[in-house]
Amino acid sequence: DFIGIIILLILNAAIGYYEESQAGDAVAALMAQLSPECTCKRDGEWKTLPSNMLVPGDVVMIKIGSIIPADCKLLNGEDLKVDQSGLTGESLPVTKKSGDEVYSGSIVKRGEIEALVHA
Repeated sequence: DFIGIIILLILNAAIGYYEESQAGDAVAALMAQLSPECTCKRDGEWKTLPSNMLVPGDVVMIKIGSIIPADCKLLNGEDLKVDQSGLTGESLPVTKKSGDEVYSGSIVKRGEIEALVHA
């Protein structure tokens, strides 16, 4: 009985280790797919960059459906409706105009505007 229990414990540990490694690989693959990109104006031309490459002073284009890549101050364009529920818990989108600030991770529900990255 003792040897049977030990074999089952070792088998259970091996299966658990295998499943954990597979789950970790799946999470890493999902995170790689979700790395946000944004349209940024650098050297006078618009480029698509990973959001983690933005620096203060970059100008980004924010469009409907975009996830705001960094804390930004809105510049020129039409007013935005921004869903900040993940940050503030507000149930309805908030209207943002030129000169207002928008925060990283918010989702644009309506509008298109250029914004200056400041953090």
